[in-house]
Amino acid sequence: MNRIFCVTLVTILLSALFLLRIQNAAADGFNFDAAELSDKKIWTQVNAQPYHMSTELDGLCRIPMAQDYKYEAERSGNPHIAASIIVYVNNIGKQAMFEKRPRFPEGSIIVKQKLAPYFEHNQPVLYTVMRKREAGYNPAVGDWEFLVVGGDGKQLQASGRLENCQACHVGKKDSDFVFRPYMKLE
Repeated sequence: MNRIFCVTLVTILLSALFLLRIQNAAADGFNFDAAELSDKKIWTQVNAQPYHMSTELDGLCRIPMAQDYKYEAERSGNPHIAASIIVYVNNIGKQAMFEKRPRFPEGSIIVKQKLAPYFEHNQPVLYTVMRKREAGYNPAVGDWEFLVVGGDGKQLQASGRLENCQACHVGKKDSDFVFRPYMKLE
């Protein structure tokens, strides 16, 4: 009798923990879908033309994969072969994005769409997302949450307080931890 009771109790506890985890994730309600970036009522494209990234910077936002080395010989001799990015900001963060010394409000979302080199027809290969969270979420980098989404624009690869992202962004405190080399600020 005690064994059946213990097994039942453990099953109930594990089920409750699993449901609590699902509810906490659903309560946040954030779900990135790159297909929505074309909705101009929600998103503003920050840079009019794709911004060509340096080869060194190109590989920092994720672990390099086999396809990244496909054109390594050409890339090392021609800086224009590197990937490029298009950046988007949601309405909440739009005003701050265009300020010289921005302070993004909670709910701001910045999306960097990374495109393959021009000879690959500028297909998206990755999306990196910065989402401004509530005060205290991630004080080391201004309460930003980082997300990495696959080139399909839907598959979440990583999210949270990503050390790989934070290591670079921690040095940009003067611009609320956001890099903006693709913008001409006065």
